[in-house]
Amino acid sequence: MIGGGLAVLVALLVLFTSQGGDEGGGVGPLNAIAKAAAETQDVGGGRAVLRGVIRDSGSSKPIVLTGQLVFDGDWVTRGTMRVPDPSSGRSVKLDFMQDGSMIYMRSSKFGTLPDGREWLGLDLALGEDLDTSVGTGSDAHGELEMLEQATGEVEKVGKEKVRGVPTTRYRSRLGVAESAKRLREEGAEDTPAIVEKHASPLQLEAWIDNKGLVRRMRLFQLRPAPGEEKTIDTRTDFYDFGYEPEIELPDSDEVFDATSEAKEQLESSDE
Repeated sequence: MIGGGLAVLVALLVLFTSQGGDEGGGVGPLNAIAKAAAETQDVGGGRAVLRGVIRDSGSSKPIVLTGQLVFDGDWVTRGTMRVPDPSSGRSVKLDFMQDGSMIYMRSSKFGTLPDGREWLGLDLALGEDLDTSVGTGSDAHGELEMLEQATGEVEKVGKEKVRGVPTTRYRSRLGVAESAKRLREEGAEDTPAIVEKHASPLQLEAWIDNKGLVRRMRLFQLRPAPGEEKTIDTRTDFYDFGYEPEIELPDSDEVFDATSEAKEQLESSDE
C-alpha cells in the first residue's frame, strides 16, 4: 500500500464514479449548454485554472484545492495543483498529467514508489474500454463532456463577465439514474456497480460567451453518508484558447500503476 498517495487517487476515482449523468437529448436551453461544450472541445489548446472546496459536516475547516493547467488540441492536460496535507494543514504540490481516463501524478507526499518509479498512475475507467461519450469528469475535457449530458430543466441565470469576457450564465443538473445502465451498454463490467454504490447528483453551471464557448463551469455535489454529509464544489475557468502546449506523457517505466490497488480499496470501503 502507498499510503497518502493512493488515498489521493482513490478520492479521484470516487469523484469519477459519482459523476455519471443521464442521457441528454433535450431541447431548448439544454442545447445551448451541450452545443457550447462540444464547441469548446474543438477550439484546440488553451489554459485553465481551477478551484475546489470540499466541506465535511464532521469538520469545521473546508479543504481547498487550487490548480492551473494547459491542454492541447487532443485535450491531453498538464498542470499543478495545491492541496492541504490532512495531517499538517500545509500546502502540498501535486504535478499531474492526464490523457483520457489515465491520470499521472507525482508529489513528495507519495514517498518512495515501487521500483523507483517517478509517477503514480490511475485509470479512472478501472481498466475498462469505455466509449468517450461517457466522459470521465475528472479533468477539463471530462467536465465538458459531462455538460453535454446535462438533464432536467436549464435555467438562464443572467449575464456576467468571466476574466473580462461577457458571458451568459446557465444552470442545470446531471442525474445518475441511467449512469450504470449506459456504462453497461458501453461494455463496462465493474464500473457500473461502483457507480450504483457511490453515485450522487451534480448541480452544474456554465458561463458561455458570445462565440458559444464555455468560459467557466461549476460543479456542485452533495454526498450524503450516515451521520454526516460532504459537499464538493469545483470551478474551472477556461482562457487563452488556441494556445498549443507541448505535452510529453511519462514513459511506462516511469509509472507505478495503482489502478488495481485503488479499485480494491474502493470496493472494500463498502464491505
